[in-house]
Amino acid sequence: MNGWLTSASRWLRRPRTRGQALTELTLLMAALLVATMGIATFAPDMFAAYTIYVRGFYVVLGYPLG
Repeated sequence: MNGWLTSASRWLRRPRTRGQALTELTLLMAALLVATMGIATFAPDMFAAYTIYVRGFYVVLGYPLG
């Protein structure tokens, strides 16, 4: 392992108080929740844009839509 991985491994394995562990878990869960909400919010728009992009190819190639 290089120095960066060794220090990260040492940081992960360090002793924690119960409050610190709970705080870290809470922050991690909050970050996962925000990321999930962001994906759920913007995924339909990204899918719609992709659909428009694909349908544009169909129009250019002369295929019927639907």
